Amino acid sequence: MTRSLLIALLIAPFALQASDAFAGYSGPGVGAVVTTAAQARQQRDDQPVILRGTLAAKLGHERYRFTDASGDIEVEIDDDDIAGYRVGAGTVVELHGKVDTHRFKPTDVDVDHVAVMAPR
Repeated sequence: MTRSLLIALLIAPFALQASDAFAGYSGPGVGAVVTTAAQARQQRDDQPVILRGTLAAKLGHERYRFTDASGDIEVEIDDDDIAGYRVGAGTVVELHGKVDTHRFKPTDVDVDHVAVMAPR
């Protein structure tokens, strides 16, 4: 009996760990939590982030200044990702993307998904 109990105790951690390998969903909301602009500037490269705030200005082709209560950060939004939305300076948006660090430029965020939040 002690031998089978010992085997069960040795196998249990591996069985519990294997269940994570079969998890299927890996879209928005997994691996990222709502982050402020100030926090995003301090993250490592390719760290998933979710930003909630406003697009204060268009800086150039597919480049915007995102602003929230903590400050601002430059974001890159593909035209395809923002097409169909009417976004003004006061429109609250939620941006899903990844931090993009550079050697000689400030950190920015490469946005993969844009959601316009309902006004409160």
